[in-house]
Amino acid sequence: MTQPFTVCAVQMTSTDSLNDNLNWIDQQLANADLQDVQMLVLPETFALFGVKDQSALADQERAFDGSVGQAVRQWAKGYQVWIVAGTVPVMTDEDRLPRARCHVVDADGELVGFYDKIHLFDAEVGDRQGAYRESDSYSGGDKVVTLLTPWGRLGLSVCYDLRFPELFRALNDQGADFVTLPSAFTAKTGEAHWEPLCRARAIENGYSLIAVNQCGDHDAKRSTWGHSMIVDAWGRVESIGLDPGLAFFKLDPAADQVIRNTLPVNANRRL
Repeated sequence: MTQPFTVCAVQMTSTDSLNDNLNWIDQQLANADLQDVQMLVLPETFALFGVKDQSALADQERAFDGSVGQAVRQWAKGYQVWIVAGTVPVMTDEDRLPRARCHVVDADGELVGFYDKIHLFDAEVGDRQGAYRESDSYSGGDKVVTLLTPWGRLGLSVCYDLRFPELFRALNDQGADFVTLPSAFTAKTGEAHWEPLCRARAIENGYSLIAVNQCGDHDAKRSTWGHSMIVDAWGRVESIGLDPGLAFFKLDPAADQVIRNTLPVNANRRL
């Protein structure tokens, strides 16, 4: 049964220093009041940003018990929250390149599931970076993933997935009550497309979308848009702007269900 809960979104400007990134999160959490928070969502590439060869980290995190996995599990247990842990590169036996994996850890620090990013960002953006070729560094996943939580069924997605509505429809078909979207959306594309795409995915499927983004200037070429947000099934937006920090969002999956009953698009689908 779905019930209201509070989500803490961690918006940050990750760098190529694993220790700096983990320490920044650690300090933010230590200084925050998380007493009423049930879930924490980290952005894409929260632990290591802008490093092309991530094979060492990817091999270490096969079971999500390396330095990153241990930190996430400790935060979950210490603050008694579920954590949707952005993405971390993970090497598998099937692929030559690591997968961009979003791990979900419960309040006991146990890994309850994961999603491997399906759509890899290969695009010509026209910003300072110019071309992006995520497929040079990662292998794509192939499974749509939802997980049961105490607050309803959670659907998992990552960043560039946002442009592919068929994934969010598939999450809908699996019964998702709400969906998380850890991201590193570029500043240029984010300014133009971030909010309208987030609103569209939430409205057309009748569930809330929790979109947690990287923000600011990461190096001389890479800038991300920030503006982490929650969008409910009616398309109402709460956004936190550009600066790094924590934001707290209230979620009510039952209220989204009322909207789905009012606008029964699933029942009315013909294609």
